[in-house]
Amino acid sequence: MKKMITTCMATVVVLTTNAVAEFNFNQTPEKLTAYYVSTIQPLDTLKLKLSNHGFEVLATTEIVSGESVITITNAELKATNTYMATLQVLVNTINKEIRVQNPSYFGAAYLQDNYKYGQFKATLTALEATLGTMNTVKEKTDFNDLSSFSFMFGMPKLQDTISIAKGENLESKLSSPKIAYRLNLPNGTTLIGHVLRKKTNKFLKKIDQTQNAQLLPYEAMMQNGEVTVLDPKYYLALSLPLLSMGEFMKIATAPDQIVKDIKRVYK
Repeated sequence: MKKMITTCMATVVVLTTNAVAEFNFNQTPEKLTAYYVSTIQPLDTLKLKLSNHGFEVLATTEIVSGESVITITNAELKATNTYMATLQVLVNTINKEIRVQNPSYFGAAYLQDNYKYGQFKATLTALEATLGTMNTVKEKTDFNDLSSFSFMFGMPKLQDTISIAKGENLESKLSSPKIAYRLNLPNGTTLIGHVLRKKTNKFLKKIDQTQNAQLLPYEAMMQNGEVTVLDPKYYLALSLPLLSMGEFMKIATAPDQIVKDIKRVYK
């Protein structure tokens, strides 16, 4: 009997270790996964569970036909006053999975020197409580590269933002049907999720990346009478770290199309 109990306890320890190994914040990993994958759940059930675990659901957006991206936030994320204020969760009925942005990965990129591995522990714990076991994906980047990330030498970095519009009446443009959500942050900045044209979204299919549709909606920042976005050449490469030069060339027109789609909202 004693041997059976010991065996069972050992099994529990192994399972628990495997389930939460990524959330051991005592040591910074060499690489970070861009996303976590978990077992699919019904959309309405998932949104309810997200709400029950402290998340605010900002929008549900169809990026690829039949596939939904849920945009969420919570107090910990909003407190960053950056693009880290939201996370995107893809419910993929084709692959039978849920895929969510890893706050550790994007936090290391967006917060740079202000980021400390483990500071989004509460958010990750809430995600795990919502989604169950969360597995890493093949899309990974060296932790030490994220704070200064670019696709290659000479390509845009985090600080190389693009100005979309300036003026005093920008708020009036946010009623556009091309706006999926807006989120007012503690420092007065507004984070805005933009729905791109279906024609523009086709870049995901060109490089066989519809399973990573959670990189959209494309977000912009409104502050001090100006709307800016991360350069798509930076954001797409950050979100798709396995993107090859050949694949990048296949979608060479996508960055300009993304910027043009967003600019249309503010004309």
